[in-house]
Amino acid sequence: MPKYKKKITRLMDYEEFKEAIQDLPLMKRSFLSLLFFAGCRISEALALTSDHISCTDDTIFIQFFRLKGSKQTDPQEVPRADALNWLCGQEGRLFPFCRTTAYRLVKEIFPDLYPHYFRMNRITKTDILFGDAVVYHIFGISASSIDHYRGKVDIKNVGKALQKELG
Repeated sequence: MPKYKKKITRLMDYEEFKEAIQDLPLMKRSFLSLLFFAGCRISEALALTSDHISCTDDTIFIQFFRLKGSKQTDPQEVPRADALNWLCGQEGRLFPFCRTTAYRLVKEIFPDLYPHYFRMNRITKTDILFGDAVVYHIFGISASSIDHYRGKVDIKNVGKALQKELG
C-alpha cells in the first residue's frame, strides 16, 4: 500500500492535469500521462519496454507487470492521444530513469501530490463509472485494496437517485 502521511481525496480532471504538464519535454509528459490515465504504480511504468506496448489508430494497449501481490491483468487500454502517442514510437526501455527521479518529477510538477495520487484518482474514477468488478479486473487488486485507494465519492448522487426512484 502507498506510504504517505495524508491521503488527498480530491479528484483531478484531465484539463487540470494537461495544463500542469504542458511545458515538460515529451518523454516526461508521456510518463506522467501514463500515471494519470493508467493509474499504474511508478515501478510498473518504469519496468515497461516497447515489447509491452501495442498500438492501433486510437488505442494503446499496455501489458503491465503487476506488483505487490496484485493479480496479473490483461493489457490495459489507454487513448492514443497527446503525449501518450510517444509510447508507440519507442524501442527498448521506455523511461531511462529511476524511481527517485520519477518521484521528483511528480513532486516538481504537483508539489502537493504524491505519485500514488494518480492511482487513487484513476481507481476512484473507474469505480464511480464502472464499479468494483471492473476495477478488480483492470488493476488486479482485491476489494479491500479498492477501499484503500478509493477517494471521496459524491454521495449526493445516491440521494438524487433515491429521489428519482420515488418518482
